[in-house]
Amino acid sequence: MKAKIIGIEDGVIGVEVIHPRGNQHIIEIPVDNDEASDYHGQNAYPHSSEERTEDQEHLMNQVFARARFEAHINTNYDILLSDWDPRQLRRGIDALEKMPLNQFDEAFREYYHALIDPERTKQEYGLTEGRVEFEGEPRIALIMKGFCINDENEVVEVLPDMYIYYSKEDIEETYTTGTPASCSEGTTQITPMVPPFVEVPEDFVYPEDFRGFLINNLIYQIRDIYRNMGETPPKQYDIEGYGKPKGNFDRDEY
Repeated sequence: MKAKIIGIEDGVIGVEVIHPRGNQHIIEIPVDNDEASDYHGQNAYPHSSEERTEDQEHLMNQVFARARFEAHINTNYDILLSDWDPRQLRRGIDALEKMPLNQFDEAFREYYHALIDPERTKQEYGLTEGRVEFEGEPRIALIMKGFCINDENEVVEVLPDMYIYYSKEDIEETYTTGTPASCSEGTTQITPMVPPFVEVPEDFVYPEDFRGFLINNLIYQIRDIYRNMGETPPKQYDIEGYGKPKGNFDRDEY
């Protein structure tokens, strides 16, 4: 998609997005009023989401995501969280790559064991039958653990708690537990987000391979940021693996 800033006035960023099909969209993003809603002007599709097909809804959301991305990278306003900015995730990759291996081991050992032994993790977080929001045995769908980097792309803190998504095979709704902690001011939060291991490969070497595993997850997340905007990811990021848990794209295609 082609996008450009068409103006900033009275605390509102105007963005024009042209979809590859040739449709013009005008997005207005208020940045000085938290209660104001974004405006999306277009004449190609129904204006009510209830009247749009699933494909049309995906497309409209992709256009909106592309406009917000354009506003984020080409103005002085912080529109997106760091987890949706490819530049910040790239910094997170750099930080993990240069982190001394013994420090990485100490910082992420708990996360590794949570992923390879989800049954123990369920017990530690109280995710057992009779203690959750639904009947039956819960399963962990995703475990997230954030870390904080400074301006020199160095890991200065690994957040102490994990944030867990859980569900059950026969229900679509997902629930959460844990503490969604955040990094201190002046640092940037990066969050690997991966499902538990089905099994650990025989040739998997900890901690070396686990560091590569987390780096790959951040690569996959960068890939999905572009898919979320309806765009083809840069070649170096367009590889197979688990990235964002949801987005404005059909995961079954990939």
